[in-house]
Amino acid sequence: MQIKHYNVYFFVIILVGISALAFMVVRPFLIPFIIAAVLANLFGFMYEAFLKVTGKNRIMSSALTCFIIALIIIVPLFLISFLVINEAQETIVHFSQDVEPGQGVADKIVSSISSLPIIKTLGTDIISERTIVDAVKGLSQNALSIFQGAYSGAVHLIFVIFIMFFSLFYLFIDGKDLIKRIIKISPLRDKYEMILIEKFTSISRATLKGTSLIAVIQGTMGGILFWAAGVSSPVLLGILMTLASIIPSIGSGLVWFPVGIIMILLGNVASGIAILLVGALVISTVDNIVKPKLVGRDTQIHPLLILLSTLGGIALFGITGFIIGPIVIALFISLWEIYAIEFRDQLREFNK
Repeated sequence: MQIKHYNVYFFVIILVGISALAFMVVRPFLIPFIIAAVLANLFGFMYEAFLKVTGKNRIMSSALTCFIIALIIIVPLFLISFLVINEAQETIVHFSQDVEPGQGVADKIVSSISSLPIIKTLGTDIISERTIVDAVKGLSQNALSIFQGAYSGAVHLIFVIFIMFFSLFYLFIDGKDLIKRIIKISPLRDKYEMILIEKFTSISRATLKGTSLIAVIQGTMGGILFWAAGVSSPVLLGILMTLASIIPSIGSGLVWFPVGIIMILLGNVASGIAILLVGALVISTVDNIVKPKLVGRDTQIHPLLILLSTLGGIALFGITGFIIGPIVIALFISLWEIYAIEFRDQLREFNK
């Protein structure tokens, strides 16, 4: 008995097995590599500019570009994170050990809530000072464990950043050659491969230009607003708003809305109303005014898919998922569009 094309089957089995094993080897570093690819795409213009200055010296140009990116992103991120974590941890430790400073706040909140008509109808025993204090104390202790876990993961974070910049350095140098190599060995038609590359480029650029910058703008505006309204820890709340703003459409409201309500319940009615008005009329409209100008026509994904892909990406990949999620969905849509084009005759026949 002779099996036709036995050598081809044998080779394919080995190729698939080794490819799966190679994927398992590099899987821990896949996320930093993808982030490096996104940054290489976004800052490619800077690398090209350095090439002209350094006389086509690719190593020096790549090193200079990576250094600038580190100054722009990593250094401010570490400084802000250090200040915020220290401030938050000191507050949490103090409150979790001694709840007396929060007793007065709890009294005001209970008094304000109990005066509401609906609460009077249901009964004032629904909420009490002890309930609020115990809840906040439990939240503080849980948050403290989160911060301690963040410190324990600092070494891992530094290692991930090292992998990202190491990948970024060589992507600037050999990125174009790598893309040509992938196109050469890919069985897809070149025009379809270019569609996928352009989609990756446009979505990654749109995500960083739009989502990231909008989040920073909204977080900064929120921090200034909280400081002007006399809210404690405005820097921490501003950072929380920046992180929340990553979620499309509703993100920033997850911070400024409850802060405004709490200020009103504490008796600071003017400050609370000011926070709610500025949050609703100014901060929340930044998405509709600034984002279209930053993103332009880089992405044509439906807003619902952007929301779902962002939330799903964060749930699956962590904070970096707000970039990876939309890219995955965009490539998914593009592949199905390619399928519809390539097999349109068969689909027309089947759908009669």
